[in-house]
Amino acid sequence: MMKLILSLSLISSFAFAQSVGVKDIPADGDTTIEIKKGSKTQNEYEVIQSEDEVEGDAAPLLKEARVNWKKACADWKAEIKDLNKENRVLTLSCGKMECSTVAMESTCRSKTNAKIKVKVK
Repeated sequence: MMKLILSLSLISSFAFAQSVGVKDIPADGDTTIEIKKGSKTQNEYEVIQSEDEVEGDAAPLLKEARVNWKKACADWKAEIKDLNKENRVLTLSCGKMECSTVAMESTCRSKTNAKIKVKVK
């Protein structure tokens, strides 16, 4: 009989160890109390991949066109980094430069890639 009483008292003490109480929280206006068991599964951020095109200014020489593309690439990266106030840019790439010549003017361009962490909530 003594063992039964002792085991019942132990079981009831374990039940109280997993309870949660909320006291002395003012309920003026809007008050929300949320208690969840387990880990939080909702992501606050989502990683998106952005593609765009960078094109340098046209130039009569291919060498100048390449320099213009490199400047356009650096300007694009600087603009993205300026917008990166909360450290959300993960990767930046100007991609592979491709040059073409039309009517005695060369132009270099490429497809850019950027991975950016965007806040969902």
